Amino acid sequence: MTFDEFAQLADYSLMDTLSADPDATEDGDDHRARQVFSGHFVPVTPTPLTAPEYVTHSSTFFKELGLSDELALDEKFRQVFSGDLSATHKPMRQVGWATGYALSIYGTEYIQNCPFGTGNGYGDGRAISVFEGILNGQRWEMQLKGGGPTPYCRGGDGRAVLRSSVREFLAQEYMPWVYQHRAL
Repeated sequence: MTFDEFAQLADYSLMDTLSADPDATEDGDDHRARQVFSGHFVPVTPTPLTAPEYVTHSSTFFKELGLSDELALDEKFRQVFSGDLSATHKPMRQVGWATGYALSIYGTEYIQNCPFGTGNGYGDGRAISVFEGILNGQRWEMQLKGGGPTPYCRGGDGRAVLRSSVREFLAQEYMPWVYQHRAL
């Protein structure tokens, strides 16, 4: 599968039913921490990596999605999934999105960890979704973990270090084996 074929799988019909934060910028240049009072998401563009290097991808997951392993090596695909959305073309979009969330435990709302003390700052501080589409008959959303700061960022640079990213990748690769071999 080529990047152009992948781009044709984009389908933002779920996103199109949701409302953007009315205080957000349309171009996604919304990288400073701020309170978000309404909307289902904030349009935000990822901050591209300056010199991205391919490390690996999950062949198993690509197969599940109906994607070819060659796609992971495609320059435009790697560009998009390194945070540079300028390689996208319709029906893909050149602006990603970050979502807020509420924190409650057993019905008790917690706001003390919110940087504003209101709960209006909870959300994806470094996760930016960049794709919604139908792959192998199922709807998928793809996001960058460490795509740069979003309005929900609590003072960091919005990046993810390689160490934790490798740990998460290895855990997700190992989990199917664990489920298949767990003691009953």
